[in-house]
Amino acid sequence: MYDGSPMENSPVGLVECPALDKRKNHTLRAYIKELEFNNHILRVQQELSLDGILVVDDEWNMVTFNQRFIEMWEIPEHIVQCRDDKKSIRFVLDKLKYPDQFMARVEDLMANPEEKSRDEIELLDGRFFDRYSAPVLDKEKNIRGRVWFFRDITEVKESRALLKQQNTMLEEQVRHRTAELQHLNQTLTTLLHSLEKEKKALEDRVRVNIREALLPFFLTLKETSLSKRQRSLLQMIDYVLSDLLSSMNSSLQNLQYPLTPTETKVVNCIKTGQTSKEIALLLGCSERTVEGHRSAIRRKLGLKKGENLFLRLRSIS
Repeated sequence: MYDGSPMENSPVGLVECPALDKRKNHTLRAYIKELEFNNHILRVQQELSLDGILVVDDEWNMVTFNQRFIEMWEIPEHIVQCRDDKKSIRFVLDKLKYPDQFMARVEDLMANPEEKSRDEIELLDGRFFDRYSAPVLDKEKNIRGRVWFFRDITEVKESRALLKQQNTMLEEQVRHRTAELQHLNQTLTTLLHSLEKEKKALEDRVRVNIREALLPFFLTLKETSLSKRQRSLLQMIDYVLSDLLSSMNSSLQNLQYPLTPTETKVVNCIKTGQTSKEIALLLGCSERTVEGHRSAIRRKLGLKKGENLFLRLRSIS
């Protein structure tokens, strides 16, 4: 006869009673099995997490935690067994660099259970933990406890510190290199200025020497009786001296009226000593056309009647 006690092989919480419908028993067993499976999944997820996880109830008793939490804080077995979160807090205080700040935040969350919190914790052994906490709510939004997540961010902090150190070193190197370049630029500027002054002084000395030493002899020579060839040579020397005195840095590129491409070709031919006839054959045009180009070149160079175009072009860079 049935005495009302659970049978030996019955599932926990189920009583074999002939009065119960077998279908209801089957449904209840399936529901319990589903709950057990879901609980197993949650436990596996909890244990595979990179974070140390702790859940306490509204009385601050440890409801559940994963192995990562125990390992991170090195909590001894007797505290784990008693499941008293206040004892675990007292234990970890000795590991903290700033225990007063840690405890002040815990007490603030005790006084304000609806609040969320996130901060960083520095340990005496050099490690850093990221701490996040939030209330545990039931379906009716009632607070039933609190969950804590702890993540070891020591490597992240060290990487950031190393990166900051490297950036500081690079910035210092850039500043040092910039100062060196600025000093070098200043030195080069001073040197160029000095060379420019020396160049001007040299040009002035050349002009003075030509005017005071060479020209008197040259003028005297022009008054003497010379052959036609000698006068031609003297005229060339005159053009050269005049050019030196007018400009020490003449350039075809600095002309007020630039040369055309064809005029440039004619200039190059004249500088090599070619005649108008030879240039006309080379360019495939008439000699008269070449003479027209020569006239245009003389006009752009500002040559006066009688000045030698060949000598002027040879003197221009």
